[in-house]
Amino acid sequence: MNKFNTVIFLSTTILFGTACSNFNESTTDIQNLDNITAVESKTSNSETLAIQIDSKDASQFVEIEYDANSTNKEKVNLILSTISKECFNGLPIKASIVNNNYVEINLEEFKDDSKEISWKVDYLNEYAKFDTINLIVKNILQDNYKSKSLNIKEVSVYYNNELITLD
Repeated sequence: MNKFNTVIFLSTTILFGTACSNFNESTTDIQNLDNITAVESKTSNSETLAIQIDSKDASQFVEIEYDANSTNKEKVNLILSTISKECFNGLPIKASIVNNNYVEINLEEFKDDSKEISWKVDYLNEYAKFDTINLIVKNILQDNYKSKSLNIKEVSVYYNNELITLD
């Protein structure tokens, strides 16, 4: 019995030591990656943009970085991609830009029927529709941040190619 306890103790100690050493290596790698990223962002021609992720609380936001030479379409797609991931479980959002200052956004369902999340059921129901549309439109118009880099004047939001109205 004493040998058994010794073997268990040694095995546990070895496993714990290995796990801790792997963690330290990973932490070092992450710190090095952060340093490299910081150097790259200082040397590149990039800008940041704050994206609000809670329609009721303007202090809840994430910052995205983009190339200063990006087109409006690229910036809008980056904003919508971020909103989709952060707020809407990755549901598809497509955008088209007309005359470089009018954005038409189409909210689409997943092609895969096995997905349990839905625009219609989860985000465009009578309780969430206003907040959903408000969050999307505010981020594109950038009312809170007065972005000079993205000069969008008007936004229309569609669900499966039908205009969404707030009645």
